[in-house]
Amino acid sequence: MDQDNEDVRLAFPEYLTNKDEDEQLLDQCIQQFQKLLECQDQSILNLIEAKLAVVINQTPISSVVCLYEDLAIEYKLSPKNHKVSKFLNQFPSIKVANDFIDGQIAQLPWPVIGTLKSEELQDHLLKIFNFNYGRVGLHEFALLWFPKLLKSYTLLIDNLFNTKTKLLQDEKYYMAIMGAAASGCDQLYLLLSQIFYLNEGQKNWIEIGYDCVDEHIKQLDPLCKLLITKPWDPQLSQELHKLLKGNWKRKELVQSLMIFIFYNNLGSFSLGNGIVKEIDAIIDNNSSINNSMQCSQHESFIDFIQNESILQELKQSAFLDEELPSEEAQMQIQIRQKTSQSYSFYVEETDQQLKLHFDEKFSKHFSNSELSYCEGKSVLRSSEYSFQLNSYPVLKEAFLEGADAINNLLQEVKQMTRNSFGNEEVATAAFRKAIRYYGEGQFRYQHEDIDYWAQMEKLLPQQLKQFIKLLIWTPNVIQKSHIESIQLQLSADELCHITLLTVAARIETQLIYLSKSLVEFM
Repeated sequence: MDQDNEDVRLAFPEYLTNKDEDEQLLDQCIQQFQKLLECQDQSILNLIEAKLAVVINQTPISSVVCLYEDLAIEYKLSPKNHKVSKFLNQFPSIKVANDFIDGQIAQLPWPVIGTLKSEELQDHLLKIFNFNYGRVGLHEFALLWFPKLLKSYTLLIDNLFNTKTKLLQDEKYYMAIMGAAASGCDQLYLLLSQIFYLNEGQKNWIEIGYDCVDEHIKQLDPLCKLLITKPWDPQLSQELHKLLKGNWKRKELVQSLMIFIFYNNLGSFSLGNGIVKEIDAIIDNNSSINNSMQCSQHESFIDFIQNESILQELKQSAFLDEELPSEEAQMQIQIRQKTSQSYSFYVEETDQQLKLHFDEKFSKHFSNSELSYCEGKSVLRSSEYSFQLNSYPVLKEAFLEGADAINNLLQEVKQMTRNSFGNEEVATAAFRKAIRYYGEGQFRYQHEDIDYWAQMEKLLPQQLKQFIKLLIWTPNVIQKSHIESIQLQLSADELCHITLLTVAARIETQLIYLSKSLVEFM
């Protein structure tokens, strides 16, 4: 980090407690801020304005926000205007959340699933702020649609990074960076790189990548590639066994791969929601920053017809769930098992997908070696190996803190619902399940409690299935047009919920294959 950036960094708070002890830190920051403004260097002033935008829009303490807003007015500075998403016009705001925290408004003014008391909401946002060294990340704004999920999210981050093992802290952050790089997410990659530097990580690990990292971390390269391309391949087990027979301990290995998996999917989540880069990462003296794209509303006749069709199917599913006797329900499951055996929808073009993931600027974090994939077309069924009955216990035994936290998050995502679809109240369990199962099917994992062909055709329009595929395989190519082509009258938070369900399904499936490989080693 160069000296100018370091000097500017000291002018803004990176750790807050919302207690009296903050005053001394803020006094030091203000003194540094005033000292910097004596400088007439335009590049430094631009960086200060960008950092002002961060502290004003991404700090969950209103008194700190007001302090820097007053400084901006006093010194005639213009914090950059920055939109959160390229795809979605309506997005939660930390500044508005601060109004709720301070009791100025009775509730958050956007649709939410799961509520938190104001003090609890601020507590979790502060944990995120401190983890990120002075901001709630733009990708984390979306969690304000799902406040209760913040508890699981902050617990998971804390357990992944603060559980003491033989893994060094810079190694943990580098695994997160590798995950973000593999998704192709600039926003998360740049944010994590900054955190890595602030934790005194080695500069060459970021600037040069794979060739400069420790041999210990290089050994994870084939496992990481397999987990995001073909986790069902027997080579995953072989590579895992090779490391466990060597210098890797089970707990550290699972911890490393959990971090990689989580941040790879968090990058996909950011890309699926069109999250822009952090404002201080995209300073350009030659152009003003103005992300004022509008998310167009699609209310065409075909959208209406598609919504009505899915609504009718959801109502019928809810009715059957309530009315079907247990004996008949079991018979239906058996019928679905027979039907699903002849139907699969996973993707075969994995070599091309691997190329798309690694050929661009993020490729430096991975080796150039090619993986030799098995040609088999096996499918893993939930009756053979499920997350709750098989995977979770194995992961708990290996890395208790991480397994418990990630299970809490996955279960929370599965259960979240406002029981509405578009503008109509209806049980959405079948729709949410279809999204998860379709996502899991991309990794050759199938459930016996669903008629895949019927459910996918009735509940998931072709454009939505295409979006799910892109989110799982090549999230870095997702454009606003992919969102617009989903022919459903859904709000921004509902679209975000679909993205969340998809990445959660991907995480769960990757962990299923990882744990299954661990069992094979025992």
